[in-house]
Amino acid sequence: MARTAPSGWPRTYCFAHAGGRAQAFLEWQEALAGVTALVAVTPPERTGVDAVCDRAAELIAAQPGGPFLLFGHSLGALIAFEVARRLGDRPAHLIASGCVAPSLHPTPKMVEVAGLDGPDLTEALAVYGGLRPEILADPELQEFILPDIRTDFEMVADYRYRSAAALPFGVSLVNGVGDPLVRQEDLADWSRECTGEPAMYWSEGGHFYFEHHPEAVTEVIRRAAEALPVELI
Repeated sequence: MARTAPSGWPRTYCFAHAGGRAQAFLEWQEALAGVTALVAVTPPERTGVDAVCDRAAELIAAQPGGPFLLFGHSLGALIAFEVARRLGDRPAHLIASGCVAPSLHPTPKMVEVAGLDGPDLTEALAVYGGLRPEILADPELQEFILPDIRTDFEMVADYRYRSAAALPFGVSLVNGVGDPLVRQEDLADWSRECTGEPAMYWSEGGHFYFEHHPEAVTEVIRRAAEALPVELI
């Protein structure tokens, strides 16, 4: 994990999408200065969702300080959700971005992509903006990057949802209105995962809406961090 802000601020632990780097979310730190310290959570190895979540929860639980937030996008949101389950009532809020209800995982699309390779995988990822233009234009770069992305999709394809107690804190869902992977009806069962009704936010854009509209996420994180009781921070 990497922290880039004063330790006195409540932390927001960030988890990335398949093939992504959580460190990229640290670029939002300036927009959240004085409110929360963003922390990139990078699993040491891709060994399956359960193993990754067990290790991430262990690392977060060992950190000093008061309540904290969890944020994740796509695969990262699923991991953040499972980490939240493992941490009981310690988190103060979960922000899940670009992610259908956990009980719907793995989706047929995720399973399909996990079985692709080479040009077929590249084409599938290009449909929803999963690869930068410079990667799409460079086959050699694809050979270097695609194996890790496919491994991440295989992790999701192997995931098996298990019922558990509802999360005892707030949950916010953020999605792009043009996301081909997440429809509004795919979010309904999130209400089963928390004691209160989750807050829903929509942004212009697709699966990676935050690339052009980072404020769609940072404002939700800000609201959640500012809602923390001052005496607990």
